[in-house]
Amino acid sequence: MNNQNMGYYKSEYVNGNTVREAAPISRPNPQRKDERRVHPQSEKSLSINGTSVFIMGMISLACIVMCVVYLGMQSKISETRTNISTLKSQISTVQSQNDALNYSINSYIDTDYIYKTAKKDLGMKQAGEEQIVTYHSSNNGYMVQYGDIPTK
Repeated sequence: MNNQNMGYYKSEYVNGNTVREAAPISRPNPQRKDERRVHPQSEKSLSINGTSVFIMGMISLACIVMCVVYLGMQSKISETRTNISTLKSQISTVQSQNDALNYSINSYIDTDYIYKTAKKDLGMKQAGEEQIVTYHSSNNGYMVQYGDIPTK
């Protein structure tokens, strides 16, 4: 790209076929150790006052504290996830034990014995078709009966 078209870039040379004025580049003498040349604008930016140092220190401290808090939260989250997976496996074990016990209990219930005892000892009879009244609910929720269901 052409340096003249870039607006923000300054060069000590002028592009073209002639040089109008060549500015010599002053370089420090490597033999003289005490010679140090600093551009006037750089000299101003090199000086940092105490307030700036304090603010940068506080910002750095805040960043470090936030990182430590973040890592602590991540640790708690991973511990909670581990606890959740352990509890899920315990729930699964208890549910399978509950199902086995339920099956065992149901195997001891003799429905024929209950039917015979109800008919012979208690004098109960099987309900007939004329005694059964069906009711069709408009929704699938539960129903509360406040009175007798009217007959046809």
